[in-house]
Amino acid sequence: MVEVTQQSLRAVPQTWLMSLLRTHSLFAAVLLVGVGFKALLLATGSVSFHSDEAILALMARHILQGEWPLFFYGQGYMGALDAYLIALGFLAFGQTVLAVRLVHLALYVGILVSTYVLAYRIRRDSRAAAAAVLLMALPPVMVSLYTTASLGNYIVTLLLNNLIFLTGWRILSDPEAGWGRWLLLGVLAGLGWWGMALIVTSAVPVALVLAWHLRRRLPWRRVAVAGLGFVLGALPWLIGMALDLDMVLGDTFGTRISDAMELAGVDTGLAGRVLSLVVFNLPALFGLRPSWSAEWYLLPVGLIVCALYLAALWWAARTVRDRSQPLPDRRLLAMLLGGWGILVVAFLLSPFGIDPTGRYLLPLYPLLAVLTGLWLTTLATARRWLFPAVLALLVAYNLYGNVHAMLENPPGLTTQFGLISHLPHEYDDELIAFLDSLGVDRAYGNYWMAYRFAFLTHERLIIAPLLPYKADLSYTLADDRYPAYSEAVQNAGKVVYITSNHPQLDDVLRARFAELGIEPRERQIGPYTVFYDLPRNVHPEELGALADAD
Repeated sequence: MVEVTQQSLRAVPQTWLMSLLRTHSLFAAVLLVGVGFKALLLATGSVSFHSDEAILALMARHILQGEWPLFFYGQGYMGALDAYLIALGFLAFGQTVLAVRLVHLALYVGILVSTYVLAYRIRRDSRAAAAAVLLMALPPVMVSLYTTASLGNYIVTLLLNNLIFLTGWRILSDPEAGWGRWLLLGVLAGLGWWGMALIVTSAVPVALVLAWHLRRRLPWRRVAVAGLGFVLGALPWLIGMALDLDMVLGDTFGTRISDAMELAGVDTGLAGRVLSLVVFNLPALFGLRPSWSAEWYLLPVGLIVCALYLAALWWAARTVRDRSQPLPDRRLLAMLLGGWGILVVAFLLSPFGIDPTGRYLLPLYPLLAVLTGLWLTTLATARRWLFPAVLALLVAYNLYGNVHAMLENPPGLTTQFGLISHLPHEYDDELIAFLDSLGVDRAYGNYWMAYRFAFLTHERLIIAPLLPYKADLSYTLADDRYPAYSEAVQNAGKVVYITSNHPQLDDVLRARFAELGIEPRERQIGPYTVFYDLPRNVHPEELGALADAD
């Protein structure tokens, strides 16, 4: 009989831990690389803080003050899930831009971990799983951008997608398991739907594969539990539907973006979406170009990289149909490929397909990383050197795109489509100090300065976003996302006008002020032009068609 001592009991977890570290040592190293790369992006200021991200930060601040927003301010889609997570970050780290980025860093670590687990579940190959995580840790520049600066739930959606795939796989492995897994699956899908409709990337293929696999003995009670979980997770979205059905449905299915594109004369038909997919979005996803520019990186090499990714997808499709492969592998691969198919079809059929940035295809990249990592191990069976060589090429190409963007700063890695709306941070303190010297904390300006300065000054400086920022002087009332700010400015006794990167608008303002017999003084601070010493609060409507609403 073996004597069990306290020392032997303590050795059990130590032995388990050492075994775990030996099996997954590659993952630990890659995880450090991913965190280190994110830290480098933050330390170098390569990703600027703009108003889209500032709105989420303001929402988080208002949540801590007792507000309960359902959606991104000013719209009926893109749930406030990210803002609630940022609010928790504010409790831990204070209300700073760094706190916002630390929340996203924590979410990104979750993506790296879940990507590794997802890849390892399929083949139990730590090399393949580590390769998949390396492609996520050092991703294309578009993925780096939207997993560092948040425009609302993109990074959360990537994590939820991974968790839904893993939960679906667990249910598929043991359909008779407890109801808790089914409830969790529904809650994750519901939360994802509230956050962003891009959750269909995982929710739909998982549902379809489960339905097909369990078609002969579908556990209806467990399915009902999953449905209940979905309702619980999507409850904020359902509440929003009850409050404003037309707005929520219209925004969820792209009416807002369709109207904006048609107003700009952009072809929103199927041909335009196909062109957008092939010429702009897939190249951004594969790292051939950044989201904010039509510049292509090292085109000959980029085409090779594109061909390698397509080869990985083709291998996965063939493996799913290969009956000699283990059935669990093929089912999980079918889920991942189904995510690709579902999202590409949704992209082509919805108005969101005309967006050229690549961001609406972002959920496809973790799936691509997993499939590519698995495919690389099959190359090693033919030529051992192919695995590290192809992986090195893909990672080097990704790094080139990121470093190229970091060195070209401004704009760096930016969510802005043009330099006219990119506002560097070097002049923020000078502008705030100048306004303080005037004793003014209310201004008329544009969208890209309004919410950023509201957050940076803890809402001491309030700017009403009622001026245009586009080169053609067009304006939409959708820029006025938090009307309380505009109301505060309109009721102020003393205001200034602030423009940015817009000499044409400056000339128009000078002419319109002159027509009213007003001669304001001017101060140039970096990209900002400040019109001050106004005799009264002059509303933009008094200056003519400066703010024509669409």
